[in-house]
Amino acid sequence: MTRLSRRALLISSGSLAGAGAVAGAVAASRRRRPGAPPTRPSAAPPASGATAATPAHTPLPRGGRLSIAAPASFDFDTFDAARSGEPSVVELLGRAHARLIQWADPAAAVLGPDLAAAWEQPDPLTLVLRLDPRARWHDVPPLAGRPVTAAEVQAHLARVIAIARAGDAPRAQRFTALLDVARVETPGPAAVRLALDRPSPLLLPALAGEFALVQPPDVLEGPSAPSDPLDPSLLAGCGPWVFAGFDGPAARFRAHASGHRSPLLDELAISPPLNVLERYRAGELDEFPAIDPRDAAAARALPGIQEFPRYHRELVLSSFSTAGPPWSDPRLVEAVSAALNRGWLAQALFAGRASPSGPLPPCCTAALQPSGLAPFPGYAADPAADARAARQRWEAAGGPSLGPVTVDIPSIFDPRYAASAIVITRLNDVLGPQFRPAIETYTTIARRVQEGAYGNGRAAFWFGWSPPLPSPDPRELLLHLYGHALALAERSNLLAADPADSAAFAGLQQAILRGGFRGVVPWVQQVGETFRRPGTVGPAPSPFWDGYRDVQRYRLP
Repeated sequence: MTRLSRRALLISSGSLAGAGAVAGAVAASRRRRPGAPPTRPSAAPPASGATAATPAHTPLPRGGRLSIAAPASFDFDTFDAARSGEPSVVELLGRAHARLIQWADPAAAVLGPDLAAAWEQPDPLTLVLRLDPRARWHDVPPLAGRPVTAAEVQAHLARVIAIARAGDAPRAQRFTALLDVARVETPGPAAVRLALDRPSPLLLPALAGEFALVQPPDVLEGPSAPSDPLDPSLLAGCGPWVFAGFDGPAARFRAHASGHRSPLLDELAISPPLNVLERYRAGELDEFPAIDPRDAAAARALPGIQEFPRYHRELVLSSFSTAGPPWSDPRLVEAVSAALNRGWLAQALFAGRASPSGPLPPCCTAALQPSGLAPFPGYAADPAADARAARQRWEAAGGPSLGPVTVDIPSIFDPRYAASAIVITRLNDVLGPQFRPAIETYTTIARRVQEGAYGNGRAAFWFGWSPPLPSPDPRELLLHLYGHALALAERSNLLAADPADSAAFAGLQQAILRGGFRGVVPWVQQVGETFRRPGTVGPAPSPFWDGYRDVQRYRLP
């Protein structure tokens, strides 16, 4: 699976529809494949005697080694979490480092403790984080297994906030909520207090963000800080796994048994998704994603193997600048949406490995169900009915008079999925022979989004992968795509909603669909498969990075 999150291109969360969206090529200062890091960190012998507390009536097996393949190849830019936007970096840092809080249940958008065992908000302008007293840095130089202190967390947060205010962080960091923090204080040896300039409803999700990893400031910027941004010493943290080096392409970890979240396994290995079936059959892999549908078909024939659906991290979508003609007429956008009926599109473009998406993606529990989407253009159970309605809308709004309509398709999306043939043929068949494909880079597409070139007198739009979905929080998901198009009252009501209250988001989604999609048309969310060896137990796969839940994995005897 080629993923937008694997690209250097990162598009801002402000808007894909042209109201201030910014796309930039983030050039990494150095890139190194994982086969040969310059050195490996010193490693103390594995600690013994420490075990995670489990209910007496359901003892879980402890010990053993698990080997899993990551969803995408490795391409590291820096091991400084605050300065990276590269998802594969999190495959390493996210296991070796802790966040202050985590998504305890990504599917339900429920937050839970990590380095902060508890937190409270005594008033809208104060957040107090209570650190877990068991938290310790890894027992490697220069950390030497010492306790994590509130002063270190304060220094970490101050550094991250300074980077955010300087505008030096990649857009993937999503640091916006941290700009609401006026001061970081330490009211006690195990407490950190954030004093805010204004209420910040998305501060807690920001502290659980993909790159919100707490790193020891002295290792990053102290007198002995390494000059190489990929020095393995930067992988030492207080997370549940201690980095133990590379074995070929695989990153090896051992359990941090003396920390605040002790894994059930002794060892874990993470590798790129190369030759997964061959390696599984050879006993070298216990879990892998099926990137190629042929791999999925072959895997299903393996005895006893477990299969789990896995939503992709991005949506397939299009954006239209609605500030001026032609797309300021919502009937034209609705006609395009109806022509590319979601059920038809999922089957024709992805062989059924996709689900229709509304304003909230189907991976979100607050997403509209098929019955709630069915009344809107493009979601009818009968694609032919949608096609007839699409042609009527297109002609009533003067679509044929637009002349040629250009559809930009990313070069990494096509020819892989033949979108320039499948999508364009469908549009021409349904709406009339005036649509033309153009294969472009994401850099070009992002620049055109920023310039409002998909509208404002130009009959054009784009079709491809969105930026990575930001978090399980439905508020962030909606702001991610539609923040530019929300009225002040809509934005206020959205931020005040309880993320766990699915009904709170139905009205806004319906309003977006009724208003010609407000310039952003979601098509589908692709679905892949994850396969596990019999006896391997762990959480169900999430479209959001959740490797911190590897502490729950174990092997049955």
